[in-house]
Amino acid sequence: MKPSWKNWLKQTTAAIREWMQRETHSFAELAELIRHHPDTVRSERTWLGLTYRFYSLALDGAALKMETKVAPTGSERILRLSLHIPRAKAAVYRCYDETCGLDDTVATPPLTQKTAPI
Repeated sequence: MKPSWKNWLKQTTAAIREWMQRETHSFAELAELIRHHPDTVRSERTWLGLTYRFYSLALDGAALKMETKVAPTGSERILRLSLHIPRAKAAVYRCYDETCGLDDTVATPPLTQKTAPI
C-alpha cells in the first residue's frame, strides 16, 4: 500500500503545482499569440472564392488551434479558437456562440515565457 500512497501524493503535488502556475488570458490574447509565435503551423484554403486560414500551435502539452476567414481587405475574422490542456476541460471560442466573446478570459498553463521569439 505504501507505493500507491506515494504515487497519489506525487500526483496531488504535481496537480497543485500546475494549478498554482496557471495564468489567465483572453481569447483575443491567445489569438495574437497563435498568429505571431514562430512555432505556429499555418495553412490557407480557398473554397468558392472565400479564403480561410488554419493555425495550430503546441506549447508544453497545451494545444491551440484557430480558424479564421480572410476578408477581401486582408483582415481576418476569428471563427473558432480552442485551447486543449491535459487533465482540463477544453476552452473554445466560436464566433456564432453568444455566450462567449473574444474578451472572455480562460486559465492557461504558463505561456508568457514562450511568447517572445529568440
